[in-house]
Order: sequence, then C-alpha cells, then structure tokens
Amino acid sequence: MNAQDSSAVYDQKLNLLRLELGIGLEPSFNEKAYKLLIRKLRDAGIEDEQLQDGFKWGGGKAGFEAYLKNNIDRLVSDLNLGKIEIVKSDTLKVDTIKKEKIVKKAKPDTLKKEIVTELEMEPVRDLSLDIQDPKKEKKSAKKASTKKSMLSGLRIGFNFGKPLKSGVSLANHTTYADPMISVRSPFGIKIGPVFTSVGYEVSKFSFEAPIDTLQSYFGSGSGPALYFDISKIIKFGGDNFGKYFMVGTSSSDYGSGLVSGYDLNMFLGSLPISLSVSSRFNYITFTDGESTYWVSLSAGLGIDFR
Repeated sequence: MNAQDSSAVYDQKLNLLRLELGIGLEPSFNEKAYKLLIRKLRDAGIEDEQLQDGFKWGGGKAGFEAYLKNNIDRLVSDLNLGKIEIVKSDTLKVDTIKKEKIVKKAKPDTLKKEIVTELEMEPVRDLSLDIQDPKKEKKSAKKASTKKSMLSGLRIGFNFGKPLKSGVSLANHTTYADPMISVRSPFGIKIGPVFTSVGYEVSKFSFEAPIDTLQSYFGSGSGPALYFDISKIIKFGGDNFGKYFMVGTSSSDYGSGLVSGYDLNMFLGSLPISLSVSSRFNYITFTDGESTYWVSLSAGLGIDFR
C-alpha cells in the first residue's frame, strides 16, 4: 500500500480484489479468501512465499490483513486489476457522457421519431481509465512466468573446522583444521513453517596422540543427514540469512555414531554463493566399545540454488 493512499483509496483497492476473488464487497478477508487468493496467484503463475505458511501459521486474520496492507499495490498489478487504476483524484480524468440520442428512421431520408434520453450519472470518485504501458505489461508477464528451478534448495558447502572441546579419551590429543563437505538436497517435506530436507555430509578428523602408548585417530566420517530450515521461526537477518538445524549419522573406520549441529548461511545478494558458519557435535562409539565426543566449529563457502 502506498504510504500516501487515503483510507478511501485503500478500500477501493480492497474492493477490486474482493470482486476478483468473487467474495462480494465489504466482507472480511478470512481463510476462504486466503485460499482463493493463493489459487488466483497460482493461476497467474506466481508463487508468493509470504503465503506458504498457511492462514493460521501466517497470523490468522490479523496476519492476512497486514499482508494485504503491505502488498495491495503489487496484487492489483499481478492480478491485472489495473484496467481501472486507483488514483488520488475526486473526479474521472475523462469527460462524462451527459446525453445519449437515439434516432429511429422509418423510411430513408425521413425522420420518423427522435428520442432523447437524459442520463444522470453520479460523480465517480477515485477512479480513472488506465492506458497500459506495453513495457510494463511485458515486465509483468515476465514476472508471472518466472518459476523456481527444479534445483531450488540445493546447496553444496565446503567448510574448514577445528574441534574446540572433546571427551576424556581425546582431551590430550592434538587437533588440526580439517575440511567438511555437505550436500543439502532440494527434496523434503514441509511441516508448518519448517521445511525438512535430506542431505549428506563428509567430514575429516585428526586427533594425534601425545605419546606412542595412546592411539591416534586420522580419518573421516560420513553419513546421511536431515536439515531443518528454521529461518521462518528464527527471523533474525530476514531473507539474507538461512538458518538450519541438522541431525544425522556418521561412520568411519574407527566406529560409528551420531552428529548434530547448526548452520548459519549468509547469502551474497543475488549471487548463488553464501558464507557459512557451522557447529557440530560428534558422538562416536569405537569398534572396541569405548565412546567419546567432540564439538567443532567451522566456516566456509557454499553454492546455493535459489
């Protein structure tokens, strides 16, 4: 909604939207209207991420009304409701027809009867005819036809990290900076505001024993993982940051275990690249039955398909 719009102009825009949705004038925008709007946008080839959470998760009636207030001008444009454009004027920008003459001829060149009809028209406020700009129509059509790629959501990350804390059996070992590669697929399921996708991680580890009587561990652990996109729950940073919680399994030559952690990805504008900071808690049970853990922190880059 334009900050300069009056309340009357805003109401006119809402009424245009009501007529387009087929819900009549003046009713409140409820869950039924919410679903009708999503259907209208999809018919136009538009997927609005702001509506993906659903009516209840999006804040109910109050949240829907806030969405309309912030997006009414775009909706009028996207749904092509601008054949009559809302303007801040009290009169039409075209001349109003005051009279209409209807002439009937009984015979050629002979005037049989003339009927003059007076049309009294009420002033129409806040409306004017809109002549569409071909450039704007082309831009709008291009926007409507834009769809997300099949790879949207795929991420390939490459980090370097180092253990910050470890269990008793590894506490005196020397650690090194090691690489970690992660692949988060675009395939998954959405439950409420959280999208859960599957992926795979491979991370190298290095624990050098301080004396020869202790065993050193040099290898890598790998396994499948689940990534939980919690960006819409933790809204810090907005759309510029991706926030993910992960949990998975890891196996190596020394044993197997579990891994969990948190990823924070900062997108670099429209580039398919992001900076990332990740933490991991690794729990492993060695082949001899002994268990231990370590906590690591890493940073790196990722290739993101959005």
